[in-house]
Amino acid sequence: MPSTGPIKPTDKAIKAYYLTLQEYSDQQVTHEGALETAFQRLLDQTARPRRWFLVPKESIRIKGKHVIPDGTLRDEFNLHRGLWEAKDTDDDLEVEIKKKMAKGYPLTNTIFEDTRRAVLFQNGGRAMAVELADRQALSVALASSGRN
Repeated sequence: MPSTGPIKPTDKAIKAYYLTLQEYSDQQVTHEGALETAFQRLLDQTARPRRWFLVPKESIRIKGKHVIPDGTLRDEFNLHRGLWEAKDTDDDLEVEIKKKMAKGYPLTNTIFEDTRRAVLFQNGGRAMAVELADRQALSVALASSGRN
């Protein structure tokens, strides 16, 4: 992402993310289809100032197969810059990551999250894992995913 300064824990998009999760929690909403919208909005809002765009559910071809990540980040030249894969809190995030790796998901700049934890892969390896309740850690993970 072009540099526009760091993403701070006090960023409006991060505040909105936590508020949305709290609202879902208050309503006992735990399924992936709803929870993923909070992180989707967060990615979209933090990517746009850097001239990246989040495309939800875009089919991409990997090793001759079509896969549909929850989100694909593209730059202003339409180049794929990152992927996002959401899981719900009933899933084991590590197991789900292994499943995606077995399918050949590219790990050049891919973030997996389940509203509790996020794991960022870059250049084929695990770059970091963060607890999403930690605003500082979340801001670092978002900023790091934009450095690829």
